[in-house]
Amino acid sequence: MKRSIGKTIVTRFILILLTVITLLPFAMMFLTSTKTNAEFYQGMWSLPKNIVESTSHNYSEAWAEGNFGQDFMNTVIISFSALALALMLSSMVSYAIARRNLRHAQTLSNLYLVGLLIPGMVGLTPMFVMARFLGLFNTRIILIILYTAMVMPFCVFLMTSFFRTLPSEMEEAASIDGATPWQAFSKIILPLVRPAFVAAGIFCFLDFWSEYLYGLVFIVDPTKKTISMGMLTFKVISGFKIDWGVTMAACVIFIAPVLILYILFQRQVVGGLTAGSVKG
Repeated sequence: MKRSIGKTIVTRFILILLTVITLLPFAMMFLTSTKTNAEFYQGMWSLPKNIVESTSHNYSEAWAEGNFGQDFMNTVIISFSALALALMLSSMVSYAIARRNLRHAQTLSNLYLVGLLIPGMVGLTPMFVMARFLGLFNTRIILIILYTAMVMPFCVFLMTSFFRTLPSEMEEAASIDGATPWQAFSKIILPLVRPAFVAAGIFCFLDFWSEYLYGLVFIVDPTKKTISMGMLTFKVISGFKIDWGVTMAACVIFIAPVLILYILFQRQVVGGLTAGSVKG
């Protein structure tokens, strides 16, 4: 009993320590975003003297200097378009692999698993040539296509394992009632795999929001760049020094949407990742 209690205390202490280490940079970033540059150089952990004025100045300056309005809208359009396309295609592929008794279903599933092992930059040169050939270079459409292809292996892997846990009797009952395979898929199966959709959607959105390599290669028009590309070149100089308050405010603006999204849907993310691991 004492040994078990001691092990529990040590485990909790390690978890608390890791949590503090993880949250410390974020706390420093949020605190710095509320201070003037002079206050930052006076003390990294000192509290701001006028938090309302310095915070409003830093965030308004970061939003204006970083042109986050246009970048934010571009990222939202590209991310949600790619997300809708990826989830739609992945769900249909996963359903065919897991439920339709295809002759080479396992081979197809293994090919998607191989896609998880191949880095995206491996095919960067042929993708660039193809984008120029198809006239999609420097367009938002090429980013939507590339983002969709980038997350398809993961989405298929996650949804296939989830589809396989559903009992086949539901589709048999729907078939007896006269439902077509498409009706059984859209009206019976899809509502049951909502947790997998949420989990895949959150992880895909996190990838889309922070991805900058494809945007850096395929986009040259400043009005079409994503917010991660804007962060790559963001720098505000005050005199001869970097204005760290404004810079950290820009970082907060960049991570806030995905942080809020993950906090709101963290239960669904965990449930979607674990629901397909146990049959029954």
